[in-house]
Amino acid sequence: MTQPPLPVEPSGSDAPSAVPTSSVPVPPPYRLVPPPAHLLTPEHFPTTVTRDGRIAWAFGLLGFIGFPGLATIVMSITLVILGLVQRGKNPVARAVGRRAAIFGAISLLASVAFFVLIFAVWPALEDAGIVSGDSVPMMFLMVPLAVWVAFGAPITGVVMGIVALTRPVSREKAERIYAAAGR
Repeated sequence: MTQPPLPVEPSGSDAPSAVPTSSVPVPPPYRLVPPPAHLLTPEHFPTTVTRDGRIAWAFGLLGFIGFPGLATIVMSITLVILGLVQRGKNPVARAVGRRAAIFGAISLLASVAFFVLIFAVWPALEDAGIVSGDSVPMMFLMVPLAVWVAFGAPITGVVMGIVALTRPVSREKAERIYAAAGR
């Protein structure tokens, strides 16, 4: 059995040019496995919830916990921790995680301030005779904090969690974040 002859490449002026003359762009080679999170570039976005930092916001759904004060504290602590964990990833995850951590920290601070004021400071001030049981100035501080702890933070966390799960980071937003990061 004989082998077919090997193709012979043309030489001289009959050789095709090395540069394609077509104006149609050639797509990049297809990758089966996405690159590691720290190597992602704007061309890779939108991507999954875990790679672009939205996972921190997704845990805002913990605002559904039945007890309002507990829901705010658990949700806030989770947002802070998961938001800070995103620092080791790509710039988009870092930016999205930072925003979640800031929201969680502010919400946690307001919740702790509310509980410290209502269970420690106010009773101490009443025992010392500085304020009475129906102190109007203290109510101006306590009512907004109570509304935030009971309703504002859980509702905001749930809404942001739903948004994070349904709306991926756009390529344009990823490019802006990478440009600001200097990559």
